[in-house]
Amino acid sequence: MENLTLASSRESAAALETTSSMLIEWSAKVAAQAQDATAVQGTLDASIIRGLDTLVRELASAGNTGQTALLARFFDHVTTAATTAFEQLSQEPTAARAGAAAQAAITALDVATAEVMPVLASTPAVDMNRLLATLTPAAGESASQTPGSEATAGATGGGGCACGAHDEEGLAELDTRVIPHTIRHATIFGALDGLAAGRGILLVANHNPLPLLAQLEQRAAGQFDVEYVEEGPETFRLSLIRR
Repeated sequence: MENLTLASSRESAAALETTSSMLIEWSAKVAAQAQDATAVQGTLDASIIRGLDTLVRELASAGNTGQTALLARFFDHVTTAATTAFEQLSQEPTAARAGAAAQAAITALDVATAEVMPVLASTPAVDMNRLLATLTPAAGESASQTPGSEATAGATGGGGCACGAHDEEGLAELDTRVIPHTIRHATIFGALDGLAAGRGILLVANHNPLPLLAQLEQRAAGQFDVEYVEEGPETFRLSLIRR
């Protein structure tokens, strides 16, 4: 794995992989909620904004080399943009504000995953396990708080209708063919975790995603209705709707 060559130790490499996967899931989750102001606000407030702030502080203390300092300034800029968009959403919870806040957060999370995490993992002074432990409670809060917010806003749009009907035209499409293989399942599960009851996604794949469905059953047994809309041979489309 490439991250093993970047990390200062095997333990750091393992923590790097876990933390990066969590950031990817956060990104996918907020992307799935992008048109739902209440859900986006809840997710950003419960996990992402505080998580980004933690990473900003860690990067600032990781070292004073020119490259690290430049990255720290850039990351602070994109994180500030995400925080500002979140504050604007809090003041005016509209679909447009939600979309802007979601995109700003996704940009910051992408930078964190691709640029910031490798630097932190390769810095001996940074305790990656401690960093992971610091970020994990925020993820737990997100899981416990956000679904309630989404249920409140379930009838107003984003991610499909709230009636529970399997109407693929009302579902947000997630095309797995354009997602890098190494983060594909994490991205999909992040999107599914962001769904409230009665809402779903239309999953598009270039093969029958039976391994993914098996993993989904292990993670969330009986929590999703799965229906094939198109069954190959080149393209598979499945509706996945949370019960």
